[in-house]
Amino acid sequence: MTFEKHNNPLGGKPMSKIRYLLASSALLSAALTAPARAVDWQFSGFVRTETALNTENDPLNIFNQNGNPYNIHPTSRNGLFPDTTQRSEVNSPQQIDLQQFRAELDATGRFNDEFSIVTRMRVLADPGAYAHEPGTKPNYLGYTTSGDNHPIPLEFSSNNYNIDFPALFAEYNNGPLDVRLGNQQIAWGQAIFFRVLDVPQGLDWRRHSLLDYVPEEFSDKRVPAPALRISYQLTDNWLVDSFVEKFEPSVYPNQNTPYNFIASQFTVHDHYGKYDADTNEGIRVKGSIGDIGLQAIYTHRFNPDGVYRWTASGVNRDIPGLPGSGQLLQHTAFEVSPNGVWSANEWFNYAAQSRLNGLDGLNKSITDFAPYTSLLGAVPVPNIAYARKELDTFFQLAGGGAIGNNNGGLVGHIAREYRQEDDIGAGASYVTNGAPGSLLDQLIINVETLYTPRRTFTSPDLGHDFITKPEVTTAVVLEKYQRFFESFPATYLVGQFLYKSQSDIFGRYIGGLGGTENKLPHGYGGGFKAAAFALQQPFPNLIWRFDFAALYDLKGGILLQPAIRWKPSGNWSMELFYNYINARIGNNPNENIFGGVQYANEVTLRVGYQF
Repeated sequence: MTFEKHNNPLGGKPMSKIRYLLASSALLSAALTAPARAVDWQFSGFVRTETALNTENDPLNIFNQNGNPYNIHPTSRNGLFPDTTQRSEVNSPQQIDLQQFRAELDATGRFNDEFSIVTRMRVLADPGAYAHEPGTKPNYLGYTTSGDNHPIPLEFSSNNYNIDFPALFAEYNNGPLDVRLGNQQIAWGQAIFFRVLDVPQGLDWRRHSLLDYVPEEFSDKRVPAPALRISYQLTDNWLVDSFVEKFEPSVYPNQNTPYNFIASQFTVHDHYGKYDADTNEGIRVKGSIGDIGLQAIYTHRFNPDGVYRWTASGVNRDIPGLPGSGQLLQHTAFEVSPNGVWSANEWFNYAAQSRLNGLDGLNKSITDFAPYTSLLGAVPVPNIAYARKELDTFFQLAGGGAIGNNNGGLVGHIAREYRQEDDIGAGASYVTNGAPGSLLDQLIINVETLYTPRRTFTSPDLGHDFITKPEVTTAVVLEKYQRFFESFPATYLVGQFLYKSQSDIFGRYIGGLGGTENKLPHGYGGGFKAAAFALQQPFPNLIWRFDFAALYDLKGGILLQPAIRWKPSGNWSMELFYNYINARIGNNPNENIFGGVQYANEVTLRVGYQF
């Protein structure tokens, strides 16, 4: 299997939603009333076990309660009075990063030459055999939002299992026309780590985060959505494809799960329920003029990554020794809880790890919730020294320090919202001709660029006023098959370079990068830059294949994934791969995308049976 290629062109002027539905109804009605015969069903699928073992000596995910470094280090505070605190949780090294069991069943039923039904059911089970905080039951595979307990249609999940239907659609195909109506995944662009034109749908990061088997790209991660998709082959060289879909957000790992990357000292209020009836629309055209391939896209969509801000906790819990204070505190962004932050050192450290500004974040948590914060004695501060004094004072109070206790801190509450944007993209490709057998012979050069005039980002201060700026995203992709040895099949090679003017590959605003426990983030100019490289080398008998992939953030972080694939028969297969992460090649790991996730050096074994 080679790297996935997606040629799903879009172009022309978008149709209205009403015209889309009318066109779809007419076409599908014609298909259903066509002369029918017995339905011809075809079935396939697989079952697979996946295990990832951590290779670090003391692997701790710092974004979980049982991986917080302040659990084991006494920390000095200087608030109302000098004291020393130590969080009450006990760290549990994470030796098993992943243990999941998967099954997939594909069924295609063909009614006649034009009409068919395509279905795919996925079953994912996770026993939860990981280190976690005693007395807790993390939600490994579920996803719930405020006001909507079933945000993804045709997904049924709980803490330890997930069943969904990434494909459940009717397809009508008649000559140059193809219509798909129903739940489906829409993939655009081509990349192994980077997504430029691949904007129709978000990603499900519950599925082994960024550390999955690279040759499969994002094929298992795109969040499916009910959609109407119409493609039309205009000429032999030009194809137009368009869609209207229900907006679905990206899904992130839940608190205290192995790959969680939102600090557990936050409680997230996901407001997707307010956007549940919204839609995305897009159109793409792809073709060629001579030897040059061309493509153009336009989408009007809600960015599935979402943006975050401080929000009122709604929790009426008193500060120890201050009866009635909970009535004010519930209107602020904080809640008294031992699962929160206990010291100013912890506050600034986690702000930096989360690519946030600890000083500005404190001030916004005060000014955005006046007068309740003022009535509690909180005031904006001019610098880190004053911030540390104020923070330690409130953490001491929240833990009962004023009455002789030392057993808690403050949990911060943040809201996740979604903003619309227009994405305008273009691409070009060219195949070179060189001396036979040379590296320049049949080299495919592909360039993709996306311009978003108004993209909304989470502000590093988590304020209610989000950051809105134009963003340019560009990728250059080089790929080819090259034969190095006569006795071996050709090697597939791909190299990529990505540039983003305002955010990293996770959509985080680069102005929040570069902080530490003792230094505020400075961001950096020149945009985010990363490079990727991958190869696949089949062995002569085609039973074995060696894969390798690398992702390098030019600010000093790298992911390397060597892999071996074994397929002895048409049914059994095995993939063994290793993820090596180093976030400290540069000066500050919080300047690159791998800072905070270096714990996830791991070896993964997948064994599957196909039928």
